[in-house]
Order: sequence, then C-alpha cells, then structure tokens
Amino acid sequence: MSRIPAFLFRSRFNMHIAVFALSMAFLLPSAYSQEVISLQQALELGLKNNYSIILQQNNEQISKNSNTLGNAGFLPSLSLNAGLNNTISTTHQEQFTGTVKDVSNGKSNALNAGIQLNWTLFDGLNMFVSRKMLGVLEDLGENGTRIVVEGTVSDISLTYYGIIQLKNLVKVAQDAVDLSMQRKRIASAKVSLGAGSQLMLLQATVDLNADSTRLIRQLVTLVNTRADFNRLLSRDPKTPFEINDSIQLTIPGPYDSLLNKALKQNTALTAARMNQDLTRLGVRQAQSDRYPQLNLTAGYVYTTLNSQSGFLQYNQSYGPSYGLNLTYNLFNGFNVNRAIKNAKVLMNSGETEVQDVTLALRTSLYKTHQEFNANLAIVKMQLANVAVANENVTIAFEKYKLGSINDIELREIQKKLIDAEYELISSQFEAKKAEVELARLSGELLR
Repeated sequence: MSRIPAFLFRSRFNMHIAVFALSMAFLLPSAYSQEVISLQQALELGLKNNYSIILQQNNEQISKNSNTLGNAGFLPSLSLNAGLNNTISTTHQEQFTGTVKDVSNGKSNALNAGIQLNWTLFDGLNMFVSRKMLGVLEDLGENGTRIVVEGTVSDISLTYYGIIQLKNLVKVAQDAVDLSMQRKRIASAKVSLGAGSQLMLLQATVDLNADSTRLIRQLVTLVNTRADFNRLLSRDPKTPFEINDSIQLTIPGPYDSLLNKALKQNTALTAARMNQDLTRLGVRQAQSDRYPQLNLTAGYVYTTLNSQSGFLQYNQSYGPSYGLNLTYNLFNGFNVNRAIKNAKVLMNSGETEVQDVTLALRTSLYKTHQEFNANLAIVKMQLANVAVANENVTIAFEKYKLGSINDIELREIQKKLIDAEYELISSQFEAKKAEVELARLSGELLR
C-alpha cells in the first residue's frame, strides 16, 4: 500500500484533506520493496536493453556483412546450368534423294549441363573504389551506433537527474503545504478565541489550496518522469524503483579544450566527414566508366540428343570453353560526363555539410558552455539566498503568531523562500543538463 506523508495527519480530515490524501496515496510509489538504482546501473541496463540501440546494432551488422571482396566485385561468379527437354512429334520429311519418311509420335530428348565462370579482371578500378566505399559505410554504421548510444546515455542521465530535481521540488512543495497548514491552524485557533478574523482564516485556506495544487501537479510530473525513465530502460512504466542520489556538478573544463576534443571526437561531425569521403569516392566511381572493362569467361558444357525423327538419331558433345571479353563505351550521349559532373556537385555538397556541421558544433558548444557557467553562478547565489529566506520565514512565522505581521506579509515572505528554492533546484538541473550536453558535444560522454 502507498505511504501517505505524515504531515497530512496534522489537521482534521475535512473534505480538502481527504481529497488531497487520496491524491497523494495514488501518486506516491510504495516505500517498501523498491529497487534502489544508481546512474551507473541504469546506464548498464539501458545500454543492454534499449530497443533503439538493438535496432541500430542490427544495421551496423548489416554494413559489416556487406563489406566483402565479393560485394566489391573482386571475386568471380560461378553458375551451374542444367536442362532436360522431351518432345513428342509427328513428322513428314521428303529429302532431295526422293526418300520419304513419316514418323508418328516420335520421341526426342535433349540433355544439357554446364558450368559457367565469369570474372571481371578490370573495370576502370571501380572494384577498388567500391571496396573503399563499403569500408566507409561500415565505419558509418559503427558511428551511427555510437550516436544512438550517446543519445541513450544522455536521455537516461538527464531523466535520472530530472527525477532527483522533481523529488526536490516535491519536497519544497510539501514544506510549503506544511507551513500553510500550520498557518491555517493558527488562524483557526485565533478565530475560536475571538482574536482573529474569518477573512484571515479564509485567506489561509486559499493559500493552502494553492500550495496543495502545486504539490499534486509536481507529483504527477514525477510519476510520469519515472515512467519515462522505465521506458528508456525497456521496462514496464509501473516498475517501482528509488533513487537515493543528489545532483553533483562537475566543472567540464575550459572552452578551448572542449572545442579541440569536439573537433576530433564529435559523432555528428565524424559522420559528416565520412559522408564527405563517400562523395569523393563517388567521383572516382563515376570516372571509372571512362575506362574499358575486361571480363574472363570459362566453362564446361555437356550435351546429348536422342531423337526418333530429324537428321540425327543421337548426338553427344562435351568440353571446356574459355575466352576474354573486352567492352569499351565510345559514346553514350555524354552520360558519363553528366554522371561525373553530378558526382562533383555532391562532393561539393559534402564539403559544405562538413563546414555547416562544424559551425553548428562550435555554436552549440559555446552556448552550452555559457549556460553551464551562468547556471553555476546562479546555484552559488541561490544557496546563500535560500539560507537567508529560511531564516526570514522562521522569524516571520514567530511574528505572525504574535500578531506583529499580517497574512499578506507572511505569505510574501513564504513565497520568496519557495521561489528561491525552486530557482536553486532549477539552476542545479540546468547546469547538469549543460554538463551532460558538453560531454556529448565533445565526444567525452561515453568515456
């Protein structure tokens, strides 16, 4: 059974508290028999079971299987052919010698079998270009898997830290509800003693309802984020678990150092460079059509013929055959020139893509580095701000009990504490997001 927070029992169960308690019981996970999972365990589980990674690994395996000498055109093809044909025919034959031959329902059969070898000895070096292209495609498959793995690691990490952030936000919302409940009890007691006003009690109730609404919404977000986390681990969304961790920030290093790593290791930039290599090889492949093609053919044939009509009653032949076949395209409507021009345009596009990805990488890295530094500075300020705001609330609440300040003043001081705590938690999470993204952009995330 789900655990209901103890602060819900600090007031009598009126309608508001009953509805709120039911909501909390429905949303909060059980406190018992829960798996406590660390980020490392989550990453290991996600990388093992994530469906996107499995699908990409299958694509990578296909590219590896395709990178063979035979697929590049280096190896010959060998085929076996065999056939048996039977016919029944009625014939009337008149020869020049005057001989007349009539055959009714004459049977004949022909058997042929042979082995044929075809081997391209020279194709304008196209087979060598194809071999290199297959190697690049294999590398692209491996790099594609790395991209998917990086994305999965990033998603799992950010969702993990997002759960920690939401748990902290829930705690802030719970503290706000707790404080509002105490305020309502004080207002209610004052009304009972004739020292307070009904307006003060109503205002306390409105503020309690607002804080309770915020808490329920935070809980819903937490529950849904936990479901998203289970989805990344390829588990049922209702799988229970607990995270006993906090957001610890790590300084990623100076911008210039990160940029140097990114220009060497970033997976998106690596993929763009590989695609550029493919376009260069595409030009060489198109140029190979300007050269002749030389094929070697060889075979062995065996045939027999049995016939009750015709000129031959029986015929048998067998033996090898071999030869060379040279083809040279002299003119095909300038299509070779057109293909080479288009290949060069694609090569130019590949170079442009590398420049575009490089600029985008520099921009993203610079902006993310600025975001990390800004949020790190905000975290430091908000830590001090929260401490001051907590002290202000403690003092204000004592003054409120004595009647030195009114409801509006107390609520304003309480709101400043809530805002400071929310800003601290938010800036911690944003700084962590930037830290993870910097690691991904610089190619250090999987290290």
